[in-house]
Amino acid sequence: MNKIITEITPLSEKDCFYLIDRYKDRFTYPVHRHAEYELNFVSNCDGARRVVGDSIETLGHYDLVLIGNGIEHGWEQHECTSDKIREITIQFSPDLFGEKLLAKTQLSSIRRMLENSSNGIAFTCEGIMRVFSKLDNLTKIESGFYRMLELMSILHELAEDGHYRRLSSSSFASMKPVGDSRRVRKVKDYINAHY
Repeated sequence: MNKIITEITPLSEKDCFYLIDRYKDRFTYPVHRHAEYELNFVSNCDGARRVVGDSIETLGHYDLVLIGNGIEHGWEQHECTSDKIREITIQFSPDLFGEKLLAKTQLSSIRRMLENSSNGIAFTCEGIMRVFSKLDNLTKIESGFYRMLELMSILHELAEDGHYRRLSSSSFASMKPVGDSRRVRKVKDYINAHY
């Protein structure tokens, strides 16, 4: 079996989050995991395939997912023919907000959303459109302080809106990396065949 890559992200301990905005002609990332949360927006990606835990889905024109820390995820070109794919990736540490801050009433919806992201969550097109201009703006803000405020605003809007669904089954997300259950074999077989 191919090993699942444990990625060391470019996020520095001195930074609140890592942000990259890029345009690509291919959209393939091998299945991997990392300790950080990842908010990943993609446009013009019709036909690409996303893998999160035991969830495998073909994408439409827009995709926005929040991947919890430690869950396996990846993308493949699949049937995507676009050569102008836009990707905005935001990675942040699980301790960015801290337990005490997340325990506050005003952040309860963000806390719940982050908890749900342990299975990976996908946002509806309606939810994506509500935050698209903020995501786009986030890539243009130069001040780190205002960037952080904009990220918090995006997370708040997504959490309050509630237009999202869990991707991976709870049993997969809580599994140890070793094991030979039917579901794990299915995912391993898929990964072996495609990566």
